[in-house]
Amino acid sequence: MSSLPFEKLLQDNPELFTPEGLSALLVDCLHFKYAQHHKFTYPSLLRDKSIYPDLAQAGNIDLQTEKIIRRFKSNPANWRIEGCLTEQEAFDFLFLFRKICDNIHAIQQDMSISGVSQRHVAFRDRLFSHPVADDQLLLMESDRASLQNAVPGVVEYFLELVEIPQAYNLFSVGQDERKIPTTALAVREAAAQTCRAEIYAESHQWVRTGDNYWEGQHAYRIDPDEIHLCLHLDWEENLFIFFDAHHPDPRRWPWGVAGG
Repeated sequence: MSSLPFEKLLQDNPELFTPEGLSALLVDCLHFKYAQHHKFTYPSLLRDKSIYPDLAQAGNIDLQTEKIIRRFKSNPANWRIEGCLTEQEAFDFLFLFRKICDNIHAIQQDMSISGVSQRHVAFRDRLFSHPVADDQLLLMESDRASLQNAVPGVVEYFLELVEIPQAYNLFSVGQDERKIPTTALAVREAAAQTCRAEIYAESHQWVRTGDNYWEGQHAYRIDPDEIHLCLHLDWEENLFIFFDAHHPDPRRWPWGVAGG
């Protein structure tokens, strides 16, 4: 792969060859055809039409990839940012995006760049930082230890949030998404068999739009409506355990379904 595209991208972001930098590049590439509502970390992708197809080229490319890159470069429609209008456009775009992903992942492995980034959250006025797996990148072997070592801290932060007055209602989430009241002890026991843990929160502003019908828009609240803990039991993303913490005020669920 030519170094030229990276020279231009480094001018946009000198931190290109970091977990955050590579992840942002892949996100920008994914939005290349749908750029209207996306803020680009690498605006050179839009200014220089050669960068996107060049990122798909690495070493001795096969005949199919060479043909698609040539077709992509020669078709003016491919430079629209309003999406794909034909199946051929969509196929070429996604084919090249998969090639770009493979090439970026190869660079990540060659340079031993971590697939983990640091996430900073603040729920219920409690700040917390923890490592998270980046969805765009590969996990290195050392990343697994980092994520697993962080599990106890993530779990204790979640339980601290639950117990701050007014205490939240704590539930385990069944396979049918039914909420079952549970305890902090049960959460800690589940965490003992966990590879990695993730925490996130949701709040909504609900508006009644009809009889027994409500529509919600995402809203920010210091004390979220719901706080979620996801425990990953394996590295293959097959087994999970979920816990939910719900705000005790039933007015958060105006139709009267507070706490599940």
